[in-house]
Amino acid sequence: MFFKKPVEFEDVKELKKKTKLKLTDVITGNANLRRMLIDHIGFVFLLAALGFLYILNHYAVESKMKRKVILQEKVNSLKDEATATRAQLIGITSQTSVIKEVERRGLNLKESQTPPVRITGDLER
Repeated sequence: MFFKKPVEFEDVKELKKKTKLKLTDVITGNANLRRMLIDHIGFVFLLAALGFLYILNHYAVESKMKRKVILQEKVNSLKDEATATRAQLIGITSQTSVIKEVERRGLNLKESQTPPVRITGDLER
């Protein structure tokens, strides 16, 4: 009652022939798709879950790529700003610009004509 009757080998061959699904059967509507769907419900759920994960992954990657592009533009902007600031700093700290700034402010500073003296480690004189 609870156990199925053993199937003979030739019955299995006939069963396989009956359950073979052809593309023409699907197109013409002769296929018993409901029975097939119930037989393969686990595989259908697996495919649906994989499709959902694929779509979810696509959206996650797309949002990360947008963020990467925005951050890359900010980095490029900051690099350009740093280069401009560096060039400006080099111009300001050059010897001629320092002399001009001292004269403009009216400070009574003069450029030293003698080179600096090197101090050595001999302190015992």
